Amino acid sequence: MRALFACLLIALPLTATAQNPICAPTGEIVAAAVEARKAGQGAEAAKTGITADLGAAKAAYAPAVPTLVDWVFELPEADLQKDVAGSWVTQCEAQPVLSQ
Repeated sequence: MRALFACLLIALPLTATAQNPICAPTGEIVAAAVEARKAGQGAEAAKTGITADLGAAKAAYAPAVPTLVDWVFELPEADLQKDVAGSWVTQCEAQPVLSQ
């Protein structure tokens, strides 16, 4: 029983710090939205362009594009000079990964 408890105590932090696989791809979407906004594109054009550029490997992230683009377009202009995508990924990775 003690051995099982010890194994659980060792394994728990490892599962809590596992990298969330959605963070990097959604961070790329955020970065693309920031660049689109800086380039003067509208939100709808950015959504269309980013979704089209996802490709087959990242097509599963298409439903996240509208929400992420809307969020980027709601940010104050001054925030676009910061590392918005990097901050997104950092915050995303700080969230616990839920196993299914």
